Amino acid sequence: MRHIGARRVIIAASILAVLCALPNAPPTLAQSDAVPTICRIGLYLRALHSFDPTADTFGADLWLWSLCPTADHQPLQTMEFVNSDNIAVLLDVGGDPLWTQRNVDGTFRYDWDERNFPFDRHTLTIDLEEGVEDVRGFVYDPDTANSGIDPELKLPGGWRMTGSTLVASTKTYDTTFGDPDLPAGGSSQYSRLTLSIDLERTDLGGFLKLTAVVYAAFFFALISYVMHLETTTGIGPRVSLLAIALFSTAVNLINASNALGTASGLTLVDKIHVMVLVYLMVAAIVTVVSRVLLDRGVEAADIAGLNYRVGAVVLISFVALNALLIVLAVRGG
Repeated sequence: MRHIGARRVIIAASILAVLCALPNAPPTLAQSDAVPTICRIGLYLRALHSFDPTADTFGADLWLWSLCPTADHQPLQTMEFVNSDNIAVLLDVGGDPLWTQRNVDGTFRYDWDERNFPFDRHTLTIDLEEGVEDVRGFVYDPDTANSGIDPELKLPGGWRMTGSTLVASTKTYDTTFGDPDLPAGGSSQYSRLTLSIDLERTDLGGFLKLTAVVYAAFFFALISYVMHLETTTGIGPRVSLLAIALFSTAVNLINASNALGTASGLTLVDKIHVMVLVYLMVAAIVTVVSRVLLDRGVEAADIAGLNYRVGAVVLISFVALNALLIVLAVRGG
C-alpha cells in the first residue's frame, strides 16, 4: 500500500510539473471582453448642394437616427463626422431614450478631380464614426432597410446620380490614444459608417463654353494656310491672324483654368488648349518658311501646294488627337 501511495504522489507531482510547463491557457468566455453593444444607425439624404471644386468641398443635408438596446449609449451625441469642415445641427428629436433622431447640414471635404471634365465621374462620401468607445464596447449596424436618398433630391446643374451605398466598417488607428486598457504602442479600432454617392457629369454645354474660343482659334490657323504670299505684304495678314488666334487661346486657357481649378493637374480642356497652341506655332513656322521660299524664287503655286498639304495634315491630325483625348477622358471618367 505504501508503494501505491508513493506512486500516486509521484504521478500527481509529474502532472503538476507538466501543467506548470504549459503556456497560459486562453481565457474562457467569462474572462474575455464583453460582447459590444450594437446600435442600429440610419441615414436619409435630403439634399446635396454647394459643390465647390476650388475649395474641394460639397454640402449635404441629412437625417440621422439611432436605435439602441439600452439607454446607456447615445451614438448621435458621440458621433464624429470625419471628413466634415463644419456641421450645423438643425433639429434634435428626443423623447425616446432608445430611438433618437437628428437633422444636420454640413460641408464635407472631397478631392474634386476634374482632369476628365466634362466626362468626369465622382464618388462623394460622408464618414460617420464613433468618437468615444472603441469596437470592444460599441459597434454601428447600418439600417439599410430604412436608409436612402430623397427621390426629390435635386443636384446642382450638370450632374446625375448613378448610385449610393451605406456600408459599415472598422477604422484602425496606429495609436491607442493613451487608453490604459490597451498595450502601449499598439492600435485601436472604432466603428465607422460610410455613405457613398456616385455622380457623373452631364455638362456638355459647359465644355463647349470653355472650348468654343480655342476651336475658333484653330479654325483661324487653318485659314492661314490658304492665304497666298504673292505680294510683299502677304505675310502681314497671316501673322496678324495667327497673333489674334494666339492671344485668344491664351486668354481662354486662363479662364478655363480658373473655372476648373489647377489642383487637379492638366485637364482635358487644358490639353486641348495646349494642342492648339502647338498647332498655332506650326502655322507660324509654315508662314515664315513660305515667305523665305518665295523670296528665294520658288514658284507661288508650289508654295501654295505645300501650304495646302500641310494644312490637310494639320486638320486630320487635330481631329484624330481630339478624338483620342476625348475617348481617354470618357474611359478614365
